Amino acid sequence: MHPRIPAAASPLTQGLVTGARRPAVVLAAFPTALYLGLPDHASVLPVVTSDALILPTAIRLPTPGPRDWGVRAGDVVTVGGYVVSLPSHGIRVVRSWRPRQVTSGAARADGFDWAPLLAEVGRGEGLTPRADDVLCGALLAARALGLALPEALPLERTTSLSASLLVAARAGYAVSCVVDHVTDAVAGVADLTPTRERVLAIGHTSGEALLAGVDLALNHVNSPLPEGIPS
Repeated sequence: MHPRIPAAASPLTQGLVTGARRPAVVLAAFPTALYLGLPDHASVLPVVTSDALILPTAIRLPTPGPRDWGVRAGDVVTVGGYVVSLPSHGIRVVRSWRPRQVTSGAARADGFDWAPLLAEVGRGEGLTPRADDVLCGALLAARALGLALPEALPLERTTSLSASLLVAARAGYAVSCVVDHVTDAVAGVADLTPTRERVLAIGHTSGEALLAGVDLALNHVNSPLPEGIPS
């Protein structure tokens, strides 16, 4: 029997690994992260080492990378019964962990025009296109500010991983440093440099794009109304 590594699963995706055994396609394999796609387009199971970027949907291993997962993009593995079955070993979910979530603000009367951001979904390169990262940032900040969120997201227009993170962001979940930044920004913290720097360190362009989305929502709320228009 192959060895099994204990791991902790996010409640956002725990059902993907605790349900019936089924195939999952390897979307990407990196030294610190493995991304597995299941049949539903937005159903992605990230498996990450302890020193990786901890996505809110991830299964977390107790050990750091680099790691040889023994698979590459396009390979098919089995997920279910609390186990991710890889060719040389298994990863067994034995506990759960709680992802960070932004606090919802009191509902505001003023609306936010989501159409331009939704029209751009899927545009950009990589597993999470830039336009999607901008939208994620805006969704998180809008939730914290009490702005109405879009009723639906055009998930079919983007990658599976990005679609899964858009769903999480609409529910207020994100990487810990992004939640910290949104929380501080909405609270009016004077010096946002520390949290901005941590967010900027995410990926090649993802951090900058997330910040741009957060700023869009903040600017909408903080911009003064044109003269002559009553509040």
